[in-house]
Amino acid sequence: MNSPETKRRPFEDQGDKTMILPVPTTNGGGELPPFLKAKDISARGITKITLLGDMRKSTSQFGEGIDLACKVDSKRYSWTVKYDSGNYRRLFERFGPKNEWKGVVQVERKKYLGREYIAVTD
Repeated sequence: MNSPETKRRPFEDQGDKTMILPVPTTNGGGELPPFLKAKDISARGITKITLLGDMRKSTSQFGEGIDLACKVDSKRYSWTVKYDSGNYRRLFERFGPKNEWKGVVQVERKKYLGREYIAVTD
């Protein structure tokens, strides 16, 4: 049981306990790649995306899925694929349940209800 005398005080009330932060590095190694959007691939025809094997769980207001590390040409991106999408079904059929999806995937731009999206074609 905590009495008022033994409760922890807020950080500001604990005297001169200031934190010294390190100087940031200039190499930018911790920067995340931008999210892949439909406008980042060719407007017409097929675009090849290289999946790099890194993935992590994604949760947003639109549902759960995975963020896949990928490259379009030489630029790195993070591509979000929702679990309940056709893209996820196609990628799962091709790469299986293992946590490392690597390889080239063909995609194209499509439109649904006036919004462009990326669709896996193979």
